[in-house]
Amino acid sequence: MSAIDGKILLTKNDSYKAHQKMTPKGIVVHSTAADNPYIRRYVQPDDGIIGKNQYGNDWNRSGVYTSVHAFIGKDKNGTVKTYQTLPFDICCWGVGEGSKGSYNYNPAYIQFEMCEDDHSDKSYCKKVYDKSVTFAAYLCKKYNIKPSKIVSHKEAHEQGYGSAHTDPDNWWGKFGYTMDGFRKAVKAKLKEKVKTKKKSNLYTKDYKDPVGNAVPYITVKKGTEVTWKSDDGYGWSKINYDSKTYYIMNGNLKKSGLSKCMKKKLTKNIKAFMVKNKKLVKPAKTIKKGKTIKIICIILSGKYQGYYYIKCGTHYYYTTKI
Repeated sequence: MSAIDGKILLTKNDSYKAHQKMTPKGIVVHSTAADNPYIRRYVQPDDGIIGKNQYGNDWNRSGVYTSVHAFIGKDKNGTVKTYQTLPFDICCWGVGEGSKGSYNYNPAYIQFEMCEDDHSDKSYCKKVYDKSVTFAAYLCKKYNIKPSKIVSHKEAHEQGYGSAHTDPDNWWGKFGYTMDGFRKAVKAKLKEKVKTKKKSNLYTKDYKDPVGNAVPYITVKKGTEVTWKSDDGYGWSKINYDSKTYYIMNGNLKKSGLSKCMKKKLTKNIKAFMVKNKKLVKPAKTIKKGKTIKIICIILSGKYQGYYYIKCGTHYYYTTKI
């Protein structure tokens, strides 16, 4: 199960324009208190997956004085997904203000909304709950947040750092879910053990270089047990092995629900290079318009910084343009 399935930033929302930087100190869990489980109600524009909001009442507008960092709910086909809507290092306007201040600012918390339905569908509630556990665990790992620093909007109010709301307890309580149980589930997720499907390379930095080897790596045998930490949403996972942090392709892990590398149908011809003995092989090969490629990773540092590492058919290439 991927932590983040898509990203549509609310760039027209006033909180995004304010762009007040923060260092996340915790997480606030919200639910929308409205009978509409679809992400498109709050998030626009349509990316072809979530669907279009025909009523123009989404949150990506000026004058909407509320925002969160992510939404969890249904896409246009009814699949439950997590969409990031603000950068995680800027303040949102989600929890309001209490007697002691607000978790919007100081201390500032990452906040996300779960899209409620009419409270009749236990299966939907469980899917949203499970996605929320995965997402919260991802945030805890990424920003070194302790599960004890995860609160509901209701708890934020009780602690003096939020307005008087009862979410998501008003929804979760109908199906036996609690915030204490949620924190325990996140804590367990942070210690999840998985095994490798085959002999695998573990890279020491994110956005690896599998062929050019600009990033150091180690090789482990099939069946090696690692601690899974998070899915980057693009086909790779962050793991812990031998007390160190590494990155591995999701296809090498015995774990269901992980994201896959992005695929793209080319809209124009591109020039691509094969690599041999850590060098680009010239001349470049032309991959023609209409071909579907798989983006293995984007290389952000080292010898091939700025290149995409791709697969087309049975061959692997480097290219600077897609």
